[in-house]
Amino acid sequence: MTATAFRWTVSEPRPRAWMNFAKGVAIAMVVLYHVTLYLQHAGIMGLPNRMKLILELFPMPVFFLIAGLFGARAVTWTFGNLWRRRLLPVLYLYIVWSIVRFAFYLIIPGLSGELGELPASNPISLALILVWPSSSYWFIYALAVFAFAAWALRKLPPVVHVILAALLSSAVTAGLINSGNIGWNRVGALYVFYAFGALYAPRVFAAVAKVSVQRTLLAAAALVASAAILFLLPARWVPFLVLLGQASAVALGVLLSAYLARLRMLSFVSTMGAESLQIYLLHLFVIVPIAGLLGLLLGGVNRGVGIAIQFGLVVVAIVVSLLLSKLTTRVRWLYVPPVIRRRRASAPAGAPASVSTTDAPTIPDGPLTAVTSPPNTRDKEIST
Repeated sequence: MTATAFRWTVSEPRPRAWMNFAKGVAIAMVVLYHVTLYLQHAGIMGLPNRMKLILELFPMPVFFLIAGLFGARAVTWTFGNLWRRRLLPVLYLYIVWSIVRFAFYLIIPGLSGELGELPASNPISLALILVWPSSSYWFIYALAVFAFAAWALRKLPPVVHVILAALLSSAVTAGLINSGNIGWNRVGALYVFYAFGALYAPRVFAAVAKVSVQRTLLAAAALVASAAILFLLPARWVPFLVLLGQASAVALGVLLSAYLARLRMLSFVSTMGAESLQIYLLHLFVIVPIAGLLGLLLGGVNRGVGIAIQFGLVVVAIVVSLLLSKLTTRVRWLYVPPVIRRRRASAPAGAPASVSTTDAPTIPDGPLTAVTSPPNTRDKEIST
């Protein structure tokens, strides 16, 4: 390839552009994971069931790592600032969208809106959302829990903090600790990634800046080994095995993202990453009815057709979610508490656009930028 051709296919790297790319890959895997679950529930079999073990290794750990990278400042705040800048916006988002989800499945009966402990249309599930996170929105709830936990444990030495979080993660994934609630189990299993990001952000950024073939191959080898064991053997109970798989998947994904984010032909992945929160909030509203309808129309199909349907539904869910995002972000109260919007509206007229009077999660055209994104990359980014 000539130098001229290379310039046409590779763009100049933006600082920390790998984040949007990594989040784009992660949200696509989340959608595939949910498509697999709901199509199987509808009787359409596609990828082998154990593939779900592999799909669990990267998405949520990398989302929480990135969230933690920009949660470091929060541990120095007073609780009042923590509440105003982090906890209130995140909990507001969680409550509002939990109500939207409940209303959706209440209005459209017959849909299996959740494969967890409580049906999506059960009023009890809505009443208990702040103590018993049983919906797919547990991720947003976890952001608030993690921000508070990192603040509450700020006096611990960072290495002790991360070791304790790793021990908790391993105990949960090995089945030694089980809360009986999928949301709390995942909170316990994944806090280590948020804590590591929050406590070691400079080292993470430095490592990505010094990405090398050797480090990438080492991460790939660790991922292949741990994923093979998890996929081929019933070995999830082995302490630290899942954590090793997740850590190696995150390391490999981040290092590859540093390379791949420069390729213009893959810019759509970064677009998905920038809109990953909306996709996360909206995709099940697309997947669940379509999966139910396909189950009624097609019934059982051979696995090859099932796999084709799976990936087709992934594309449909992402595209429709992005279209719905353009509509829902116009309704700003769906994403940002009115009190924050009022404060922002009363900011000094001469203040730069990137300055927020509250430093709260903002909507460039959406929310949670300050929770999971660097202050200097607010390029219409809404992250999970």
